Amino acid sequence: SVLGTFDADAYVSQRLWATASDGTQVPISLVVKRELVGKATPLYLYGYGAYGESLDPWFSHARLSLLDRGVAFAIAHVRGGGELGEAW
Repeated sequence: SVLGTFDADAYVSQRLWATASDGTQVPISLVVKRELVGKATPLYLYGYGAYGESLDPWFSHARLSLLDRGVAFAIAHVRGGGELGEAW
């Protein structure tokens, strides 16, 4: 559990897809405050792809400060991480 006034319902997580220059669909995990869905908002985008290490979304209480100040957070699951299998 998270101490304080954390309310999981105040946030929304989504799976988005971006198209790479070669046409490959790249998954992106996004979390944003519910009240900001569909609105223009600053974005902190994180990505890492090497050594076949998957970068699954994770909870971070430190990230709540960004989210509560109106910044969305996303993880780009770029190739090299293995999220979509050995060939990825």
